[in-house]
Amino acid sequence: MADTIIDYAILNADKPIEQLPFSTVDGLILAQLSYLNFSGFVPDSGKDTKGYLLSKIIERKSSSKIYYKSRTINNNKLYNVVAYSKRFGKMRAKYYEDIMEKDSDTQFSAITFVLSPDLNVIAFRGTDSTIIGWKENCDMLFRSPVSSQDLSVAYLDKVIPKLTGDIIVVGHSKGGNLAIYGSTLCNKENQKRIKKVMAYDNPGFTDSFLASKEYNKIEKKIMKTVPEGSMIGMLLSNKHNNNFAIVKSDGTGMYQHDPFTWQVKNNKFVPTDSIDMKATFVGSTFNEWVFGFPPEQREKFIELIFGLVEKTNESNATTFKQWVDNLRSNIPLALEGIKEMSPEEKELARKVVGNLFSSMGGNIVNSPEKILKMTIKKITP
Repeated sequence: MADTIIDYAILNADKPIEQLPFSTVDGLILAQLSYLNFSGFVPDSGKDTKGYLLSKIIERKSSSKIYYKSRTINNNKLYNVVAYSKRFGKMRAKYYEDIMEKDSDTQFSAITFVLSPDLNVIAFRGTDSTIIGWKENCDMLFRSPVSSQDLSVAYLDKVIPKLTGDIIVVGHSKGGNLAIYGSTLCNKENQKRIKKVMAYDNPGFTDSFLASKEYNKIEKKIMKTVPEGSMIGMLLSNKHNNNFAIVKSDGTGMYQHDPFTWQVKNNKFVPTDSIDMKATFVGSTFNEWVFGFPPEQREKFIELIFGLVEKTNESNATTFKQWVDNLRSNIPLALEGIKEMSPEEKELARKVVGNLFSSMGGNIVNSPEKILKMTIKKITP
């Protein structure tokens, strides 16, 4: 039976990096720790300190606050294992940044882990559950760069000169996108010190970005890993970026995006040969749908949708879960909001949704019988 990344951390707790070299499994572990809230425990990049041992942070009376932004209880379990292990026990956390700005739709967070004088890992956080975070994700469909991508470049250029030894940059989901983007466009001297970029199930980039000379310089250092049912990792163009490792997962559908479902055996991810056809179908359908519209229309549609969420948000929810918890009062407001749309806005919404079904139809023709039946069942009234 295969293990999870938590099992891996437990099994190798007594093995220092010198004994068992840093791997893509370790990279994912540190990418997951970036989802924790280190505010008040680890100073930002403006303060050059020795850094803080994870075991010392967890022993503080206020240590429970570190978990409040965590996406899953498994991140908390992972932190407890890592904090007291010989493998990561001497690792120090430094240069924590956490930025949330509603006006600019910005959600950004990064942290640096110093494993030894010779090795540093910079981890970018993926999307949290906030409405602002998901709004910025959607902004990637029509704008490049978005604020968090600019911040990823700035963070690397601030932090790398303060570090000694090699640099590995990691990130899961949007964090993987930021790891690649920042490593591509940071200062040339800083980029030279980056030995690897480990990105996990991250959304892709535009064709023009992937074809750029800057990306070409960093491409060989990028190690992208996706689960066999990857949907997020197939989003946006991956035309020039189809070189990735595929991992077996215990999850189904979108739940495979959760790294705690990824299988580990013999200290490595359990490989598989191809992406599940269902995930390929979703990714190609989404890409065809999105890129069927010029950027300005994508922007209008996204502003329309999030404007509707804002209009119905009487409870001042900051996350989609909070918004859904008030669904009974929000739905009538949403319907009223649709009535108030201008004829042009209604027409745009009709065209965008219509294009989605058109894209699905085009892919259905080339899909296996199982996907054909599944899709027809979903779209039949």
